[in-house]
Amino acid sequence: MYISHKNNVIKSIEDTEWKCRLRVKGMTLDEYWAWIASITTQDDDGHDVITYPSEDFTIVECTDENVQARLNQLGDYQSYSPKTGIVYNIKWSKNKVNCEEVLDIDGKSQSPKVYVKSHFKGDNTAKDARLLADKWTNVRRDRDRKLAETDYLALSDNTISGDMQIYRQKLRDVPKDNSDPDDITWPAKP
Repeated sequence: MYISHKNNVIKSIEDTEWKCRLRVKGMTLDEYWAWIASITTQDDDGHDVITYPSEDFTIVECTDENVQARLNQLGDYQSYSPKTGIVYNIKWSKNKVNCEEVLDIDGKSQSPKVYVKSHFKGDNTAKDARLLADKWTNVRRDRDRKLAETDYLALSDNTISGDMQIYRQKLRDVPKDNSDPDDITWPAKP
C-alpha cells in the first residue's frame, strides 16, 4: 500500500505508487501516461529511466502486511491544524530516532533503509529529483539575469559585436552544455 502526503497531510492511499502519483497530480489516466512518456529517458544500457521532476509531495510504502492497522495507528501521531486539517506525523527520515535498523542477511544496510519500529518505507527518488530540478532552476535564473544585463545591446538601434553575440549564445547553452548544476562553467563576458 502506498501513501502520498504533502506537509504530512495524506493526499492519497492507493495499492500502487503510480496511482498515488496520478491522484495527487489530479491527472486523467491518459494525461498521466503521456506525462510519464515525456519524462522517460534511457540510460547507457538502453533501459528506461523515469525522472520525476519537481514533485512537492512524498510517497511512502506501507511495508506491513496489516495496512489498515498501520493506518489506524496514524491516529496516535495526528494533530489538528486550522489551516490544513488533520496532520499526520509520517515524515520519512534516514536518521530515525530510537529505531533499530533492519539489516540484510550479510549485516549490511538495506536500500532504502528499513527500521523495526517504522512500518513505512521511504523513497527519496522524487525528493532527489525535486532538489536537482530546483538547482537547475537556479542556474537558469542566473543565466537569465546575465542575459538581461546585456539585453540593451541587442536592441534594434544597437549593433551588437560578434563577441557579445557568442557570449549571449553561450549563456543560452549553459543548461545543455553542463551536466552538474553545482559545477557550472560560465562563459566570460567580453
